[in-house]
Amino acid sequence: MSDHPDLDLVRRVYTAFAEGNATELERLFDLDVEHVVPGKHALAGTFHGRAEVLANLRTTVAATDGSLNVTVEGLFTTTTGQVIALDRSRASRHGHTIDEPGAILFTIAHGRIIKMVEFYADPAEIERFWA
Repeated sequence: MSDHPDLDLVRRVYTAFAEGNATELERLFDLDVEHVVPGKHALAGTFHGRAEVLANLRTTVAATDGSLNVTVEGLFTTTTGQVIALDRSRASRHGHTIDEPGAILFTIAHGRIIKMVEFYADPAEIERFWA
């Protein structure tokens, strides 16, 4: 089975996030990247630009005292600049734990991530965890 460069790019994003490698994430994200995190909790919103997106990712990890672990469970591509990543997030915070499936739709242009939109299997559970 041959691989596609968009799939490789998304794998590199997950690896860099897991390793806390902000320098690599800077290389992978377009300067004007947009990250949409649905919900009403404090970490939800639409984040614009590489600096704002990276700051929100750091805040998210810090809010779990570094316990956040996101693993890829599947990747699917259109081969025309879109990848859906199925993932699982595990974390603990304030005595609560989460182990939830989710997805992110990545949009790619010129070899960089230009947009990420998160999707949740159980939005109410996500809201409870981040409340």
